This record gives sequence, C-alpha cells and structure tokens, in this order.
Amino acid sequence: MDVSATTLQEIFQTENTIMLLERSIMAKECPLKVAQTRLECRTRRPNVELCRDIPQFKLVNEVFTIDDTLQTLKLRLRETRDTLHLLVMTKCRLEHELAIKANTLCIDKEKCMSMRKTFPSTPCMGICP
Repeated sequence: MDVSATTLQEIFQTENTIMLLERSIMAKECPLKVAQTRLECRTRRPNVELCRDIPQFKLVNEVFTIDDTLQTLKLRLRETRDTLHLLVMTKCRLEHELAIKANTLCIDKEKCMSMRKTFPSTPCMGICP
C-alpha cells in the first residue's frame, strides 16, 4: 500500500473518530443538565432545610462524574482534531513531493534522454581519444 493511500485511510479514520467523539459529547450533555437541574432543585427547595443525605451525595457524584467524562471527551476531541490537521498537512506535503518527482521524471525522459542518445554507448577500454 502506498504512503498516500495510507495517509488517506488514516484521515478517514480520524474524521470518523471526530464524528463519534462529537456524538458522545452531545449524548453526555443532556444527562449532565438533568443531574444539575435535579441538584439545583434539591438544593433550593422552599421551606425545607438543606439536608445532606444519600440522594444528595449521589447527585453531586453523578454531576462530577459526567462533567469529568465530558472534559475527557473534549480533550480527546481536541487531540484528534490536531492529529487530523497534521495528517492533512502530511498529505499535502506528500502530494507536493510526488508532483516534484513526476516533473523530474518527465524532464529526465524528455530532455535528458535525447542528450544521452548522442553519447556513445560503448565504454572506452583503456585510453580514450
């Protein structure tokens, strides 16, 4: 498999990973909002003392857990986008190098081969005139 095909495949996989990470982030935002709303409602109950019971601790823990997961997903998304940027730059560099090499081969075939035909093809043995 050539290098540019491998790079294209890696770009495709990275784009799919970005899409999956974005979906995962969106899927976690709603449960976080629900947990935060429940915690806020529980904290601001009218005419009820603020109580620290097991449901309160579980809600606080749930909010922290979901938020931590979201931060991890966002960090991974940033890293994956950086990787995609590097892959695209690598692809452009490879395409540029291939174009230069193709041009070099074209010059060699068209210009240099005609000059080489004028040179003698038999090697000189010993002393050449």
